This record gives sequence, structure tokens and C-alpha cells, in this order.
Amino acid sequence: MKKILLLLCFLGSFFCARSQSYFGFRDDNFAGIQGALFNPSVIVESKYKADVTLFSVSSTLQNDLYGVNFAQVLDGGFDLQADASKNIKSNNRGNFNVDIMGPSFMLNITPKHSVALFSRVRSVTNIVDVNGELIDEVNKEIDMSNSFMISGGSPNAVSNSWAEIGASYATVLWDDDYHFIKGGITLKYLMAGVNGYINGNDLNVAFNKNEVDPALSQYYSTGTLRTSASYDYENGQDPEFDATSAGVGVDLGFTYEYRTNCHTCVGNRYKYKAAISVTDIGKINYKNAIENTYDLKGVVTQDDIDSADDIFEFFDANYTKTATRKGMKANLPTALHTNFDWNINQRFYLNLSGDFNLVDAKKINATAIANSVTFTPRYETRQFSFYLPVTYMQYSGTQVGTGFRAGPIFIGSGSLISNLFSNTSKACNLYVGLKLPIYQNYN
Repeated sequence: MKKILLLLCFLGSFFCARSQSYFGFRDDNFAGIQGALFNPSVIVESKYKADVTLFSVSSTLQNDLYGVNFAQVLDGGFDLQADASKNIKSNNRGNFNVDIMGPSFMLNITPKHSVALFSRVRSVTNIVDVNGELIDEVNKEIDMSNSFMISGGSPNAVSNSWAEIGASYATVLWDDDYHFIKGGITLKYLMAGVNGYINGNDLNVAFNKNEVDPALSQYYSTGTLRTSASYDYENGQDPEFDATSAGVGVDLGFTYEYRTNCHTCVGNRYKYKAAISVTDIGKINYKNAIENTYDLKGVVTQDDIDSADDIFEFFDANYTKTATRKGMKANLPTALHTNFDWNINQRFYLNLSGDFNLVDAKKINATAIANSVTFTPRYETRQFSFYLPVTYMQYSGTQVGTGFRAGPIFIGSGSLISNLFSNTSKACNLYVGLKLPIYQNYN
């Protein structure tokens, strides 16, 4: 606990740790409403008359500091300090996201018009510009630590959780023998959840170990730190969704298909498909959020850290508060998505997709994704699909995963193969879902 708390105090990562999700599956022509999360235009002229999702969950964790052996981690025999590969930099990064979809549906009203309604809960945490050497030092057991002096730089950590209800509409914009274009829009009502951030400026930390009594070891620090939380932590309130705050969001997307001149052909008529979209345009207004600024010039002991009940109490007790303000806005993780799909022979496809961040992750309270590019060979039929996504992720490098759809069930991972066979995995992704598909009358 003492190591975690120290890390939180000085590195801006006191949060539990949207980014990308549903690798491979989201590009399936039978992805249904999960595909609409990345491009709302996909719901029109889809493979479903209706698609009812009972639930789906996707989660991704990645960093560029530690590479681990997941087999050893699951077996319980992995020691971070002794066994992890390390890529220590002055500006290490990481992010963590969870995306939970509740009851949702899409419906083809006519061949050229479709609608969807979905419920969703999301959590995004991103940490940038953190000194990896300092992280590595504070992760050591106190008995194994040595005295050090390190510049912590200007770390920035943000965590934002919210619920949303989205309504999508898509229509066919152009349709002839060879060229087909469709567009879609999603409007989202955002219910504020828990938001918080830590932003440091010119942080420096020196550790002087007390060999006789490690509890009296001292930490000297300088710099300034801004902290904020959407709940009243100063009066002992636990983190909870803020019912008084809300926001709105918008997704926009378009899809172009180059088609064969065959109106009676079964399966997909397109030979090539290209799509582009921008998602998560919008902000949440946290009316009750409190931001405090602290002057971190001072000295604390290991015992001060160990005895603190929470990080905010620790700051208030040991450092000078220089400013306070109320009311914060948190942006959504606005992103550009591109997609190119090659229909090789009606069952085999090659897909290339990209997710690109449109938010400056270094800004205060800026929720952002990590850039990624995914190449996915895919086998697809009406009842079954299989995927082999290979993804380059900005923070964690190349990940290889796999997944499948079998009727109403889909399960997969963007990193499973890498996690099984690599000793230096820096990312982990998993997703699963259950839906009730109502197919069109063709394959």
C-alpha cells in the first residue's frame, strides 16, 4: 500500500490505473451495433433486420514502461522488479479503459433508413509524461530501496467515467451499380460519473533512506501539483456518479463501397469498402468538481505516507494549498477512425483500420486514446466469423490477438496470442458479448 500511495502522490496516477475496443469483431459485417460505436453509418443496409445486444464488455490496459509474462502473472509467480522488462524514460505513458454496453438495439426501418438506441458505461484513464525511473524506484520494497534524486517532470493523469444513452440514425446517400455511400450520426446524452486528475509542474523528488528505521526515511520534493475530483473528498465523500452534472456528445461517420454489378448476388456486393468517422465530440460539465493547487516544497517520511487514509488527506496534511476553484469540464476522448476492407472471395477479408487521437493528452483533464493501426485477416459467414488482429499500439508496440463470433456470442482479444507467447507483453485486451441477431433474408 505504501508503494502505491507514494506513486500516487508524486506521479499523478492515483486512479485505478476509451480507447480502442472490440479488435477484429468491430470490422465484421455482422458486428451490428458494436460496429456503430466506431462509425454510426454501419447500421444502414446491414446484415441484420434487427440486432438486440443484451450486454457486451471490452477492456484494454497498456503501458510503455513494464513488459510482463502474463503466464507467470496468472500463475502468481511473477515479481515486477525482478522479472519485468523495463523501458525507463522521462515521459513514460499508459492508459486503461473499460467499455460496457447494456441493453441496446438497432433496426432497419426501410432498406435506406436505420436507427439504433444504446446504453453504455465507460471509464478512461490515461497517464502521460511520467518519469519511469521514479515509478521503478517507488515500486521497490522499502528495504531494497536506495537513496535517489530524480526529476519527476510534469506528469499528467486523468480518469473519467460516465454513462451514456445514444440514439443513431443512418441513411443511404448514393447508390448505383458500382458506387455506394452511406452516412450516419449518433447523438449521446452523457450522465456524469467520476472524474479526477493530477497535473504536476517541475516536480523533483529526493529520497534519503534511513538504514536504522526505514519508516523514518524521508522524501524531499519541490514543484507544484494540481488535483481535482468530482466528489467531495474533503468531507469524506466516497467516489460516486454525479447526478447533477451532464453533457452531450456526437459521432459522425461515412462509408463508401465499390461494388460489383450484381443485384442478385448473395453475401456482400462490395469488393472494397472505405470508411471514416469522428467519435466522441463533446464534454461533460462537472459542476461540483474541486481543483486544489499545492506547493510540494517540503519533507515527508515513509511513516507519513503509510499512515495517510487517502491521497487528498495526505496532501492537505503535508503541503501548502495555494489555490482552489470549483467546476471543471472533461472532454470526451475525441478520435478519428479510418477503415479499409477488402472482400477477397465472400468469406475471406483483409481489413486495415486506424484509431487516431484528436485530443492533446498533455492538457489538464484531457481524456485521450492512444493511436493504433490494426491489420485483420478475417473469415466471415452468416453464423460464424474468425479474426486474427495484428495491432500496433502507440504505447505498447505490436500486439497479436484472435477472436470469433458464433451466432449470438462473440469473444476475443486484441492481445491474446502476444500475451501467451511473449515474455514482454505491455498490453492486455479482452472482450465478450451476447446478442439476439435477426438476420436479413439473404446471406
